[in-house]
Amino acid sequence: MKRRPPVRTKYDFVRRYRQGEFGNASPTWDTIEEFEAGAYVGLVHLRNRVAGGRTYYDVHSCDVSTRYATALREGVKPDDIYFSAMAPTDLTVFQGEVREDRDHLSLTYSLLAKTMREALSLDCRYATLTEALVLLRHFMCPNSFDWLRHLLDTYDGHTVEFSVYSRDWGTMPRFNTVFWEVRKY
Repeated sequence: MKRRPPVRTKYDFVRRYRQGEFGNASPTWDTIEEFEAGAYVGLVHLRNRVAGGRTYYDVHSCDVSTRYATALREGVKPDDIYFSAMAPTDLTVFQGEVREDRDHLSLTYSLLAKTMREALSLDCRYATLTEALVLLRHFMCPNSFDWLRHLLDTYDGHTVEFSVYSRDWGTMPRFNTVFWEVRKY
């Protein structure tokens, strides 16, 4: 299997995420101009290219420009913000982060139907090896599980962040899992 270059920064990740390198994703726009040109209607997530940076959930598409301007006044740099369709948080059944090193698999997860930051702060659970595999296979559809294996095999020593929904959702058909991040930084 061909290894891909490691993901060393969130900026690098976002660029590659938008190119579809990591599989099923949320529809995403790079700039406010690109978002506005797309005429998307629905809830939006203003995301941050800085790891752990401020993020804004559940912004209605008609309020994105105003919320973006507020974020800039709050000190967020224009190049740090990008935009994604808000995932159907209420349909979340399983989410977390998984990492595989040599023969060790570790999973940090939550079963709460909330944004990942909130879910993991309220209900953070851990599993390793067989238990982790059983949970991943149970919640992910076969396409999603196979793609997760591909990501873990292709990005050695990286953490893969994901959310699993009760129905298919994202940029790729027949996937119930969105892969939010692949990172080694």
